[in-house]
Amino acid sequence: MEQRLLSRVTRKFNSRRAPECKAKVVFQRDGVLCIEFSGTKASFACCFDENFVDYQYYLKDITGKDFSLQKIERKRAEKFRVFYEEVRKDG
Repeated sequence: MEQRLLSRVTRKFNSRRAPECKAKVVFQRDGVLCIEFSGTKASFACCFDENFVDYQYYLKDITGKDFSLQKIERKRAEKFRVFYEEVRKDG
């Protein structure tokens, strides 16, 4: 994915979610995208994980590509790493 599109997704997400939730791109390679989520509500808010799905919708809306949520890792009480994989359409 083009870096400018990914930056746009993250900026738009953060403009509507920060400081309660903030996304940061960790890496993207081979169709896999790793995003770190943190924020003032990360360690104790009910439904904080809904932000991970919302980011997935931003990806679709801005890039026109589908991504599936593959894995969630809790790095610390206030940080999560979420892995998305681009859904490739054959033929």
